[in-house]
Amino acid sequence: MPKVLSLDKSLSVLEAIFQHRDGIGTRALAQQMQLNVATVHNIAQTFCARGYLRQDPESKVFYPGVRLMLLGRHPTYLRSLSLSAAATVEAVAARLNESVLLASIDHGRIMNLKYVPSSQALRVQESEDMSAHSYATAVGKLLLASFTDSELETYLRETRLEQFTPRTLAAPEKLKEELKKVRQQGYSETNDEFCEGLSAVAVAIRDPWGTIVAGLGASAPTVRLQKKDQWQLTLDELRGAVGEIEKQWEASYQPPTRKKTVVKRSGD
Repeated sequence: MPKVLSLDKSLSVLEAIFQHRDGIGTRALAQQMQLNVATVHNIAQTFCARGYLRQDPESKVFYPGVRLMLLGRHPTYLRSLSLSAAATVEAVAARLNESVLLASIDHGRIMNLKYVPSSQALRVQESEDMSAHSYATAVGKLLLASFTDSELETYLRETRLEQFTPRTLAAPEKLKEELKKVRQQGYSETNDEFCEGLSAVAVAIRDPWGTIVAGLGASAPTVRLQKKDQWQLTLDELRGAVGEIEKQWEASYQPPTRKKTVVKRSGD
């Protein structure tokens, strides 16, 4: 397959910068990629000029730029996430025989990306936009726990916390305490909070930089999920599926491995 080497090299530089959460300077980047310092500098500066990267004026390290972030939020990106994870979501739903949901955040909204309902008679149907009741769902609480303080305050300002059942965390301070607990344990759960008789558990899906980008949850009648063995099995299955999804998504971020050129000398 034909390859434009200059473009391939430039994209490798861009991807390498993305892998450094605290930014990276020209020399360190050139050393990592085994490229000429001037070449790396010129490529990075070109990306800066187009807004795909930015350079700190004091430290001189490079970071992802706003223009690249905007491209990454193209309307089809959610579809790409759901398509790549679809087989894994369907597989874990089949193993558990319970309803399984993949959800993500889109400009502050909690969105249903992929939903596989249980084949059993007792099951729940999820709406596409879960924002209005996300605080009463396992996946929703998981994603709300990833919000910054200012993002959470905005959500609480714009969302009326309705008391769906006696167990719903409809008080902002109680919800904040619950979200703190979710952050610490890495998973969330609900017990009769959105609908009496319905419980759920969810696990966070992170990108290669450790940021929560989605959540995978399973819901079931409380009478089934309250059993200790079934609850643990559900959590373990979700964690295994999340591991698979994270590997799939991480693979798409990995830059190609640069092959070292071996120079043969006469007589070798």
